[in-house]
Amino acid sequence: MKSVALLSLALTTAASAGTIGAIDSVKLNERIFNDRFDSTLNFVSNYPSDVRLTETGFGPGGFANRHSAYYSADGGASNLDINYEDAFDFSVTVNHIASQNVAVEAGFHADLFGFGYFGQLPNGEIAAFGSILPFHSFGVVPYADTIHLRMIHRPGSGNGVDPLPVDGVRSSFEYLYSFDGINYVSSGLKEMGGNEGGIPSNFNFFVGFGAQHNAAAETGAVADTIFNNIRVAVPAPAGVALAGLAGLAGLRRRR
Repeated sequence: MKSVALLSLALTTAASAGTIGAIDSVKLNERIFNDRFDSTLNFVSNYPSDVRLTETGFGPGGFANRHSAYYSADGGASNLDINYEDAFDFSVTVNHIASQNVAVEAGFHADLFGFGYFGQLPNGEIAAFGSILPFHSFGVVPYADTIHLRMIHRPGSGNGVDPLPVDGVRSSFEYLYSFDGINYVSSGLKEMGGNEGGIPSNFNFFVGFGAQHNAAAETGAVADTIFNNIRVAVPAPAGVALAGLAGLAGLRRRR
């Protein structure tokens, strides 16, 4: 296993025309889970500079509160529906400003047939799971106050509606993380399942970032997270991307 710097070329490339290129903001979706309904919530977007999510005073209640900033193409009025053909390369830096007496899961969020997540869990594990995201675990590493996350979707040869031909190419996700913003660890390409072989186009699929606050203490619990370095781009085709990154930057990978 080798480790070298991952160039930020794809992150700084302007998004092409189309759905992803139209992203201009995020829509704040508060209290998707609201088991601690009397908490004090401050969810503010300064997109694309930063988004800040602060929650205190959870009080008595159940398991979790979940808040998501999904990408939007209409100034934050609605969540952007991402479809089969929409290639994307999203990145964000998660900064835990304060986390006291509450288990914070902050990272990428997805919503289709359930809720998806890619980021670090309170026990230190970095993983992607839920919704239609292909599962991947990087294992348990020391918990970080700052973590850089990147998630890339590359469409396959289907159309997102009809069953994928036997010889069809499935869509894929690639997950990457870094603690210094330079040396990234990649999951490699993770193929999608389902008959469509990718994102179903007949349903709404939302992607963004946010936090889920689990099992907060009734008193003295504080969760304060800033999301910045918010980047939106369109990736190169799968083969070109991995070969290019490996040749230019020697991408470190764990399987």
